[in-house]
Amino acid sequence: MTEEEKKAEKEIKKLRKLVAKHNQQYYLFAEPEISDYEYDQLLKRLTELENTYPRFKSKNSPTAVVGSDIRDTTRVIDHKVRMYSLDNAYSLEEVRNFLNRAFKSSAEDFLPVNLELKIDGFSINLLYEGGVLQYAATRGDGYKGEDVTNNVKKIASIPQTIDYEDRIEVRGEIFLPIKEFSRINREKEENNEKAFANPRNAAAGTIKIKDSSLVADRNLDSLLYAVGIFDNKEIKTQAELLNFLSTLGFKVSPYNEVAQSFAEIESYCKKWETRRSELDYEIDGVVIKINDLSRQKSLGFTDKNPRWAVAYKFKAEEKSTDLLAVRFRVGRTGAVTPVAILQPVYISGSTVSRATLHNEEEIARLDLHYGDRVTLIKSGDIIPKILRVETDYRKQNAERVLFPSSCPECQTPLTKERGGVIRYCNNINCPAQIKRRIEHFASRKAMDIEGLGEALIAKLLETGIIHKIEDIYHIDYQRVLSLEKQGERSVYNLKQAIENSLKQPFDRVLYALGIRYVGDKTAKIVTEQFPDIEKLKKAEIEDYLEVEEVGEKIAQSLYDFFHNEESLMTIKALQEAGLSFTGEKKEKSDKLKGKSFLITGTLSRYTREEAHNLIEANGGRTISSVSRNLDFLIVGENPGSKLKKAEGIPSVKILNEDDFNDLLGLKI
Repeated sequence: MTEEEKKAEKEIKKLRKLVAKHNQQYYLFAEPEISDYEYDQLLKRLTELENTYPRFKSKNSPTAVVGSDIRDTTRVIDHKVRMYSLDNAYSLEEVRNFLNRAFKSSAEDFLPVNLELKIDGFSINLLYEGGVLQYAATRGDGYKGEDVTNNVKKIASIPQTIDYEDRIEVRGEIFLPIKEFSRINREKEENNEKAFANPRNAAAGTIKIKDSSLVADRNLDSLLYAVGIFDNKEIKTQAELLNFLSTLGFKVSPYNEVAQSFAEIESYCKKWETRRSELDYEIDGVVIKINDLSRQKSLGFTDKNPRWAVAYKFKAEEKSTDLLAVRFRVGRTGAVTPVAILQPVYISGSTVSRATLHNEEEIARLDLHYGDRVTLIKSGDIIPKILRVETDYRKQNAERVLFPSSCPECQTPLTKERGGVIRYCNNINCPAQIKRRIEHFASRKAMDIEGLGEALIAKLLETGIIHKIEDIYHIDYQRVLSLEKQGERSVYNLKQAIENSLKQPFDRVLYALGIRYVGDKTAKIVTEQFPDIEKLKKAEIEDYLEVEEVGEKIAQSLYDFFHNEESLMTIKALQEAGLSFTGEKKEKSDKLKGKSFLITGTLSRYTREEAHNLIEANGGRTISSVSRNLDFLIVGENPGSKLKKAEGIPSVKILNEDDFNDLLGLKI
């Protein structure tokens, strides 16, 4: 293999991992971290590399697989006809090129196309038989989706029965109207709950919740525009299909048009790019489909996209406004993030008054000065971002924005990791970090203090009942009882949960301390090698590096934490409260040494955590996704999309529970 090929293979692996991560954030968690454009650029680069170096192609690559929203714990339903995703175009020239390829086999210069607004919602597949809704499923991985029938039945615009006896899959988008989105977020803010980032996230989160009554309360809506399984020879065009769906009682967009020329496409796209804020739902582009259904059929599909349709994505709207101030926010791990405070400006459907500046390097890149006129975009219509500074408007003697050298809350000197770009406050009792640290400390994977949630923690801090982590174990429960919404039963349960947390093992306590980069698995590994807090305190960086899976960043973070006076005081106070800071060095079996495992579906004999513990106790390790690094996939009931992916990798062995027990030498 040449150096060039090695470099390409390395970049391909990196891109696949990155795209897979963003697929998960978008489809599974409904919390995208980057814009559609940024995502598509990653995918485009990956496609280019795979085409240039075909030896590295894989049928499991994100370029060949549709992103999946399927969770392992849910019932899945097979689609009768596969659901595909659309190819994206970010300019009208790209649209023209796409259509030229689609028209290539036609004797005509231009084929009529149907123009539809691209709803920024959540894809759904509805199966009707005998005129009755049989089930509703999410798009999932394209081949199968999650069963969300009970929730979809709460959406008023989706009919339970239709006047059509044959079997038909009807497809479209579920969305949350903007007015409803605003109402729900206002209520969340009043209840001190985390608000939804945008209507699409809200719709995706709502359609999968267990409480169907909440779905009805949130007033989701729908627009339908396609079919899967459907055998009606009388319907010849996409326009006729939309009309047919409308006559059956489905809600269809009133803004669909048939274009007879590229000029009409251009006019429609430009019109809705400027008028989209007039709608009571989010759109992020225009879908252009060849109108003739027989032509659609003859063109077919690529691995993941139809060859007869493309989505023209709107450009991010830009607006100019004034920078009023920069605030430096301190997070749970002490990371200091600058936030721009802006003169409020309406952009892409909402009023924006702040934008993250990410880090010190971003401030330097923008050459930001107080009072600057800045150009703002909403990256992917989600996250406000400063694109550039309009230096022509800068006032003389304007003060440059400088990153502070000490914490804006507690004045502790800030540190920066070697080679890093983020500055940190390492004071564990910094007031800005306390609330978030306590939330982490009480969380399920840490001390598991049920009832000590965000709202109560905020109230306890506000009233001075607690001031720092260790105060949890000295709470005056009579004072808690006097707080609003705190009855005797809830306070008693809180007291019991706090007392029970004293029994948590050393690894859970270490994780609960919130040491940067130390997750629950790392905490378990570290405490097996250092089964006493005193040994952890005395260890040098080189000692930490000898622990399996501990790299330089984790080692440095552990060293810094255990050489910080505030951290040591907190540990001492927690020891005095009765928490365990010693453990047993467990001797591992080597039955599964060097082997990696992943579980999909529900196991009948073990919880997911119990199975993970068994694997680790026998020298194996668990990983989070299907890849060639996986040795065994353990399959329970209702397996998710991971099973299909694993079946495509010959080196992955698929086990049921009995196989797993045989591997361990257990007799059940």
